[in-house]
Amino acid sequence: MSCQFVIPSDEVRPAALADLGPDCPLGLWARGDDQLTQLTASAVAVTGNRNATEQAITRARAFATAVAEAGHTVTATLAYGVDSAAHRAADLAGRATLAVLPRGLDRAHPHDHAQLLSSVPATGGAVVSLYRPGTEASGATLRASASLLAALVRAVILIEALDHAEAAIHTAQVAADLRPLLTPPATEDIRADGSARLLAEQRAVLVPNPARALALL
Repeated sequence: MSCQFVIPSDEVRPAALADLGPDCPLGLWARGDDQLTQLTASAVAVTGNRNATEQAITRARAFATAVAEAGHTVTATLAYGVDSAAHRAADLAGRATLAVLPRGLDRAHPHDHAQLLSSVPATGGAVVSLYRPGTEASGATLRASASLLAALVRAVILIEALDHAEAAIHTAQVAADLRPLLTPPATEDIRADGSARLLAEQRAVLVPNPARALALL
């Protein structure tokens, strides 16, 4: 599937990228680029652990469904766990999503989510990346893509985060500076210790249920 390189003079370039300041990318690779303006106008990230707890997956589906049905664009990576669950829940609700990849758009990340990569633009959504086709994912691309994810949305709902889950925590840290950061109550599972810390430091706003999150958007 082909992709386009969106530059600053293109009408579809998301204006929110400017919020990254000196880190604002010169361009953005995209599939489904004709939908970018509409999708990013009301984008909300639903993200979290790859190795997520069952409760986190249940919450991801509930929050993503509510966000999508309220007319917002569910935005996430294609990672295992919370993010892919959010995409699939929004799709079941009949809504388009926006995906952010930490590699070139020629392959999915993870690779076995190729069908999910294809389905996002096929159902009216879009997939974006900072990296040209052929670029592999790395720690650096994961961090940069986490910043991109936070910049493209109006709020980040962090479902669950391990304190050492680099992508999820980096997204949360950028979001805390740029956007409202919302998170459900942390469980006692160690995989939620990052969420617990963000709440304890008052860097995230507690949202006990999807209705409360929607009220804050």
